[in-house]
Amino acid sequence: MQLPETMQSKRKKIWFVLLVAIPICLGSAMGWKYLWERPCVRLEIAGIQYTDSASVHSLVDSTLTPQMIVDRLQRHPWIHSARAVCYPTGTTHVQIYERVPRLLVLTRNGDTAYYLDEYGYMMPPAAPMVFDVPLVRGVLEPYHAVHPVKNAEVQDLLTLLPRIGSRMDLLVSEFEIAENGLILIAREMGGGHTAVVRLGSEDWEKRLDRLYEFWDQEVAGREDRVFDVIDLRFSGQIITREKSA
Repeated sequence: MQLPETMQSKRKKIWFVLLVAIPICLGSAMGWKYLWERPCVRLEIAGIQYTDSASVHSLVDSTLTPQMIVDRLQRHPWIHSARAVCYPTGTTHVQIYERVPRLLVLTRNGDTAYYLDEYGYMMPPAAPMVFDVPLVRGVLEPYHAVHPVKNAEVQDLLTLLPRIGSRMDLLVSEFEIAENGLILIAREMGGGHTAVVRLGSEDWEKRLDRLYEFWDQEVAGREDRVFDVIDLRFSGQIITREKSA
C-alpha cells in the first residue's frame, strides 16, 4: 500500500533532520571530549591568604590531574580543603580554602609552638605572618600535621571562643590549661590592671559573664583596688585577692 503524499513528505523531512543533526551531535561530542581530555599546561591558584605561597607551588604543577592536586594540597597543614578543575582552555584552576587560626599555643618556655584552627588542627608558625589571637599555655601535645589536638579542655575552649569573641578582645589576652581547670589573664585594654582569673573546668561562658560584670563594677577605672586573683570556680560567689600596697 502506498503512503499518502503528506506522510511521505513528513518522513523525508524527519530523515533529513536526522541526517543533519546526528553528524553535528557526534562532532560536538567528539569536540568536547577532545577539549576536556586536552592536557593542562597552566596552573592558576586562588585563595592563598595565610599559607606560604612557595610551599603551595612546590606541591603541585600543571602536569598533575585535578584529583592529585587536591590530594597533595590537603596534606598542607594550613589548607583545610581545595578544589581543582582542568578547563578546556588548558588551564587548571585551583581554589584553596585555608584553615583560620583561633589560638596560638606556647611552649613551656613561652616560645611559639603552633596555631590551632576551630577544629583543633595544628598549623606551624607562618612567618612573617602574625595573627591577633589569644595565647594558650599548658597544652603539652607535640605538633602533628594530620591529627587535631586531643585535649578536651582545648577543644571546649575552641568551641567557646566564637561566642565570646567581641567581648573577649576587650579583656582576655591569654589562657592556661591547668590541673584545676582553665585560667585566663584578664588585662583591661588601655589600663594597667592585670589579674589571674580562675574559671575551673565547667560553665566557662557563665563565669565569663560574671567576670565582665565584676570587672566593670569593681576594677575598671578604679585605682584604689587592684586584684591579683579573681576566682570564679565557686557557685554564687567571687573570691578575690587584692594586690598589696
